[in-house]
Amino acid sequence: MRHLFTHSFSQRMFALVFAALIMLSGCASTNRITQDYRTGTDFHRYKTFSWHNYSSDISSADQITVQRAIEQTLTQQGLRKVNANADLLLDLNIIKRRNSGASTHVGVSIGLPLGNHGAIGLGTNQLLNNDNQMAGLIILDITVIETNQVIWRGSAEDVPMNYFFVRNQAQLNGILRDMVSQFPPTK
Repeated sequence: MRHLFTHSFSQRMFALVFAALIMLSGCASTNRITQDYRTGTDFHRYKTFSWHNYSSDISSADQITVQRAIEQTLTQQGLRKVNANADLLLDLNIIKRRNSGASTHVGVSIGLPLGNHGAIGLGTNQLLNNDNQMAGLIILDITVIETNQVIWRGSAEDVPMNYFFVRNQAQLNGILRDMVSQFPPTK
């Protein structure tokens, strides 16, 4: 009787741990959004912006749609887009590179109970996802025209390549919005 209880308890624990791993891997964020800025800058004195440069290694990234998402967020932050005599210039670079987010992968292991007190385990360090997957790195620099100094940089790392397709534009817009909404930085 005790053996049946232990065996069924082991199966329930295995199922519970497996379900927790699946939920955690599904909730893990694959991109990291960061910002850096020049301390001591009075960001509120700048009211207008204009585009200086856009470059992308990812051919499926639609320049107009990406720029529009950034413009909308900056407008909500109180800035206005102009064609000439802007306070700030925007430089956007989208780079394709190897995905560096190893924390979202799931490994496989198998354990077998032996008797009442022991177990044998077999594991592998092979990941279910391929480490050689490509991802996007988005870098937005904001430069003051008057001094030609970069005062703010926002970046989003490990953006899934499929986010750059038109059908997934909503996911990409969310990342862009999260990145740009950090401007101006709160101190």
